[in-house]
Amino acid sequence: MKLNKNAIFVALLFLAVLASYFNIFQNEFVWDDFFFITDNIHIQDLRNIPDFFTQPSTGDLYRPIRQVFYAVNYQIWGLNTFGYHLNSILLHFFVTALFYFITLKLTNKHGFSFIAALLFATHPVHAERITNMTATFDVFGILFLLLAFFFYMIFSQKKNKNYFYLSIISYIIALFSSEEAITLILILFLYDFAFNYKTDINNVKLLFKKYLPYIAITLFYLIVRFLVLHKIGRTESYFEQSFFGTLLTTTKIFAQYISILFFPYDITNERVVRFETTILSITFLISLLLLIFVFFLFVKSYKKSRILFFSIGWFFITLLPFSNLVPQFTIMADRYLYLPSFGFVLFLTFLIFSIDNTKVDPIKRHSNYILIILFLLITSFYIIVIIKTNYEWKDNFTLLSANLEKSPLGTRTHYAVALHYRSQGDYETAEKYALRAIELASRNYHAYENLGTINAYQKNYDKSIEYYKKAIKLSPTFYLAHNNLGLVYSYIGDFNQSIFYLNKAIEIDQKLSKAYNDLGTVYGQMGEFDKAIGLISKAIEINPSEGSYYSNLAVIYEFLGDKKEAEELLEKASELKSFRERARRE
Repeated sequence: MKLNKNAIFVALLFLAVLASYFNIFQNEFVWDDFFFITDNIHIQDLRNIPDFFTQPSTGDLYRPIRQVFYAVNYQIWGLNTFGYHLNSILLHFFVTALFYFITLKLTNKHGFSFIAALLFATHPVHAERITNMTATFDVFGILFLLLAFFFYMIFSQKKNKNYFYLSIISYIIALFSSEEAITLILILFLYDFAFNYKTDINNVKLLFKKYLPYIAITLFYLIVRFLVLHKIGRTESYFEQSFFGTLLTTTKIFAQYISILFFPYDITNERVVRFETTILSITFLISLLLLIFVFFLFVKSYKKSRILFFSIGWFFITLLPFSNLVPQFTIMADRYLYLPSFGFVLFLTFLIFSIDNTKVDPIKRHSNYILIILFLLITSFYIIVIIKTNYEWKDNFTLLSANLEKSPLGTRTHYAVALHYRSQGDYETAEKYALRAIELASRNYHAYENLGTINAYQKNYDKSIEYYKKAIKLSPTFYLAHNNLGLVYSYIGDFNQSIFYLNKAIEIDQKLSKAYNDLGTVYGQMGEFDKAIGLISKAIEINPSEGSYYSNLAVIYEFLGDKKEAEELLEKASELKSFRERARRE
């Protein structure tokens, strides 16, 4: 009977996920999909997999197993968006189903567990994780984190060590897929403290023995990650260069996260946060009071309701990776709430089910109907908001237009809109949005680089050089600014400066091919053909799927009179161009 009931509930959860995301299949690659999927040469060849574990992942991250998932998906689907959207829906369903079984283990209540999982499946705050093809790949790590927790729960109840080993293996996969998994040890402690305290909490040695493998794996991961990345956070400095201000601002952000979960009607992929500089700020004080109240509720709930205690603890523990204790590029984002939202839906489900315990006679008499109506209304609202949000991700310009409307002060959005207009050849509009991006965030070095490129396209080389140098001053290791500055110097005939900056770009990142190709073309212009051929060949070795490199090399061989080699290179360039066009159509 239990199996049949579980099967029915899981099937209903799948239908809920499908109803929420059925309209994403029409969506194109958008936002950061270009960087992580369509233009990511590293995932195009499975032979690159060993490098994923010894070199930074795309975006200067360390998520090697996530890179493997990228590569496998690329081999299966190429640039067919249907496959990536299918991947998103299935992953979200698997996580939702796992949350159902985890809640069932916690409560032993099928109805409660189903409703909590249903609210998770349809909560609009997940749109950025699921509708965005790139963000969904982080869900692989979350899935294995949940498997590690689920197997630990079974081990704690059945004392079967096989489940303990499965938990350890799942944790390793989770950690090397996404750094969010590092919260598992605290989740295990929360679970033991909430539900196993009578047998474990007083036995410190037993507790430590159980956690020791997880601690050892975590330390190993952190050491490997640091050796590969040579840094702790995503960036070198805190928000507005202030750790204290970042902590004040994060307090406000945590309060906003709670508000977004309760009222998820305005979902966006860029949240604008006003930086806090003083503890006397009204918004900071209100946020602090809210968090103090939640902490008070957390402490008081321990003896009254373990599920309430667990839900609040889960929310804050899983938010820790996004608490800005280490510097981050993005200080706040809806996608950060994917895992913490499980704590929220547990909390919300508990509150609504509490109606059944009311002493008000009319409500108590019709409590079942009231519960059903409430859940139907909430779920229907959630699904409507998700479907509407999914349409906003239809294509890049539609998404950017929606972002501008919802977050008119978003510097990343203005920068992205500038890129869009630049690609359309509307340089005047592109420059307007790039300048606005800098007004909104004076340290947006990407916007300065974009301005440099916009002016270079218009042959305003003096202004272009000025903007590129500003970008480099703000971010001395910004590869693209060095590379493009080197190109601009070649356009005005200053080959010494051109070679200097292109070599600097190579020094910054020797795995990227563009600087080798560009430096090769510069040497070609100078008549140093041996150097040119060597550098462009190196670019092809790094990125054999870029057709323009073969074309550039063909020009040199044709000039040298080797027409056969030139024709073969041009034929290869043509093949690659046709392949990419076909891949995009399919």
